[in-house]
Amino acid sequence: MSKIQKKMGKNPKENYYAHNSRDRAVIVTQTPMRITLSGGGTDVDWYSNLHGGAWVSVSINRYLVVTLTMGENPNFISYSYGQEATQGHSYKDIPNPYVKACLEHTGILSGVSLNINSEVSGRSGLGGSAALEVGLLNALYCLKRESISQLDLAKKAFSIERFKIGRDFIGPQDQYIVALGGFKYFERDTTGKVTVYPLHLSLHTILELESNLLFFRTGILRDTSLALADQKEHATARHIKALDDIKKLGQKAKEYLLKGDVDSFGVTLDKHWQIKKTLSKHVSNSQIDRWYAEAMKSGASGGKIMGAGGGGWFVFYVKDNKSAFRKRMKEIGLEETKVRFDMEGSKVVLNF
Repeated sequence: MSKIQKKMGKNPKENYYAHNSRDRAVIVTQTPMRITLSGGGTDVDWYSNLHGGAWVSVSINRYLVVTLTMGENPNFISYSYGQEATQGHSYKDIPNPYVKACLEHTGILSGVSLNINSEVSGRSGLGGSAALEVGLLNALYCLKRESISQLDLAKKAFSIERFKIGRDFIGPQDQYIVALGGFKYFERDTTGKVTVYPLHLSLHTILELESNLLFFRTGILRDTSLALADQKEHATARHIKALDDIKKLGQKAKEYLLKGDVDSFGVTLDKHWQIKKTLSKHVSNSQIDRWYAEAMKSGASGGKIMGAGGGGWFVFYVKDNKSAFRKRMKEIGLEETKVRFDMEGSKVVLNF
């Protein structure tokens, strides 16, 4: 008998529906993607357990939407997400490990139809897997009529990916920011405890950031796990020193943003990127280096690849001559995408 069966009885499907007063339900959740502004990578276990981590993140207006419909057959489940689709009598046929793990965690193993849509492609470096975990858990808890805070959603989503799925090279930064939304400064101590500090930035500072941070798609999709696993496997004193420096940048970035000194913040992006490239051979490549050099030559004061590196989205801080900068980036093959900040985090937008 499985752990789920022990918890819920011999037939978890019948057990769940016997105690669920709903005879129909349609639930829609919306969860934002994220960008880490500074300090990224210091949240991972192998480093933060030694020296603690500190980083600044914000959610953006690119969303993952989960639509959960309660089906008529309590023994049937269907699922679709991008190119993935399956339906049948076993949730185990679902190819996505994050979805299966969330279903197992909540004990909802059948009787639902899950349709998942994302505004960005997978492996873009914007925290898509965390948005999936948080958004799906939000919908599943709503179906169970169990109230859950955004903070608890973040904690549960991270625990599922870190311990149930076994991705021991990740940290909690993605799950926390996509769940909570807005501008946040995080610290993680050596015991693994995460403390959240909302950053109450002035409207002027937020508008300056939205104006000066320019985002471009590289067209390169990458696997975050390559860079993160490589860093963990080959960690040396040099890597630890590099992450010490990145953590200090995260702390400085927080102070710059609170003071409204967005130009100094922009410079930290370049410092972060130069250090980040030393952490793993998977962070950058010759094409990314050429793009970055041209961006700096064309007026950016800083920038970096989102996520662990290797592809996905660029962000550059550009104060002046933005039109000329955009034109040059287009000439060298980078496609701009307009971004605004999200201040709400994961939420239920429909429940009936």
